[in-house]
Amino acid sequence: MMTSSAVTSSSSIVSSTRKNVNHNNNNNIGKRNLVISRGIFDDIKAQVQSLRPDAKSAGIYGSQGKDDYEDVDVEYYFNYMGLLAVEGTYDRMNALMETGIHPADAILLFASAEGDTPKCTELMEAGANPNAKGLDGVTAIDVAGKNNAEKKEMVLEILQKKY
Repeated sequence: MMTSSAVTSSSSIVSSTRKNVNHNNNNNIGKRNLVISRGIFDDIKAQVQSLRPDAKSAGIYGSQGKDDYEDVDVEYYFNYMGLLAVEGTYDRMNALMETGIHPADAILLFASAEGDTPKCTELMEAGANPNAKGLDGVTAIDVAGKNNAEKKEMVLEILQKKY
């Protein structure tokens, strides 16, 4: 049961908080600035990846086998990494899947290019093929670190390791 002094102190906190809030939004009435640049995605991705430098520290223990990956997993990863926002369409992803590439190998191509070392480790442990050819005949090894140069050597090490 609240006492009258508790009610008084809590309502004084609310009223003092309300006094400090600036409700003047005349500058942006009717406008929404939701522009996200590739630089912001790169910064966020780098921060997330610095928190999980490898699959085991990210809580991934290779629980999936290669054949557990499906086409929908490619789309989930494409969206998760912000590639749809950057590219604006699924065209590249769809074209890659139309080549008949295995979903795990397709995800490995994207993860390798993005420098996503935990995902590369997970996929390699599941049996993904780093030599599977994607669009234009490129492999995960060819595109390693393409969009994250500082991760290139780590990705190459993961892709060349025997699992």
